[in-house]
Amino acid sequence: MKWKKICSMLLVCATTMSLFAGCGNSQTQESSEGSDSAGSDETILSLWTVFTGSDGDVLREIIDDYNETNEDGITVQVDIMDNDTLQSKLPSAISTGTAPSFVLVGIEYLQEYVENDSLEDISDFWEATGTNEDNYYENVVAKSYVGDKLYGVPMQYNLQYLYYNKDLFEAAGLDPDAPPATFEELEECAKALTDPDKGQYGLALPTDFGYYVQYLWGNGGDVINTSTNENLLNSDQNVETLTWLQELAQAGVSPEGLTSAEADTMFQSGQMAMTIAGPWNINILNDLGMNYGITAMPAGSDGAYSAEGGCSYMIPKGTDEATKEAVYKFMAYWLTDDVLKEWSMQNGFPVWSYSLLEDEDIKSNDILNSVSEASSIGRDWHLGYEYGSQIDNDVMAPMMESILSGGDVKTELQSASDRLDEILAQ
Repeated sequence: MKWKKICSMLLVCATTMSLFAGCGNSQTQESSEGSDSAGSDETILSLWTVFTGSDGDVLREIIDDYNETNEDGITVQVDIMDNDTLQSKLPSAISTGTAPSFVLVGIEYLQEYVENDSLEDISDFWEATGTNEDNYYENVVAKSYVGDKLYGVPMQYNLQYLYYNKDLFEAAGLDPDAPPATFEELEECAKALTDPDKGQYGLALPTDFGYYVQYLWGNGGDVINTSTNENLLNSDQNVETLTWLQELAQAGVSPEGLTSAEADTMFQSGQMAMTIAGPWNINILNDLGMNYGITAMPAGSDGAYSAEGGCSYMIPKGTDEATKEAVYKFMAYWLTDDVLKEWSMQNGFPVWSYSLLEDEDIKSNDILNSVSEASSIGRDWHLGYEYGSQIDNDVMAPMMESILSGGDVKTELQSASDRLDEILAQ
């Protein structure tokens, strides 16, 4: 921050300390400098977020640049904390009028926030800022709506992708430029890439992977209809898919008892030929100089689907209009192609701006092209559903661990379905 701004802030602290007792959202924080710059005001916005990794460093860089270059006198101050801390602090901050100006969290929280009356309706954002909503993927923007009201502005979007080691493909006599596009091809490649003598495995099947629903979707199965609370787990389609996954595991394509963290490490070290994960692995693999490819989740008999994720900027309930207007300006800045390009180029997250897809740097980046194209198969995996975490922890995780370890598929599926019924009966 420039010295001029620091002096301005110190003057406010000396004269209006009550404004800084918390990250208040009741009014825009402003400061006026001396007579030599009379009439110039600075608007201080507070942002709470959970970007504790290297992506948080990139976020700070972008915000610092905004603070230095915007002509509206706006300064965004970022407070990065772990997700559990943010979720525990936010409700009381909103109730006491000390919430931040805006928050940046996962879209899975948006529905819950709205149900608790914790967010401002920002449906006028597009018109107020002149931002063209139609320039962004509809399925991405839709995740920030509840009904016909907008409660968030998308910051990033992601799915699960298939990563594959091109060198291992070539060594196994497979085309490194033709990754598997179907479940059948995935099985063929996984078996061809498995070499026990080398300690090399074909496909990671972690027991704690949270998105096995993608395989179920691919063959026409599902877990839950979140609109009707209908249990869809115990179906013939799911029996078929889960039996296939168990047979893959028993064929030795993946180590027994593998965790997702171990799968990432094994892929990075060249011991795992294929793994399914989000875009957060891209920078690590680039830094390692690995010759890898990334492609969409392969398709089953019913098509290809991938579980959606992402983050949105949201404004806490009770924020005054002046502050909302200032936050709108920053959020509109984020949605510019220059900023979205920097975020994608530095972090490997997919592009979801139609105009940015035409950028030559994006078009020439094979990895970004691959993850951006894959974004068309996104599907909602209980985002915002009140029982979502219980389904993950109490139904899917124990079921998959048992099935991948050799448990009877029909028995484990029935047991998991019974647990799901108990959750839905709450």
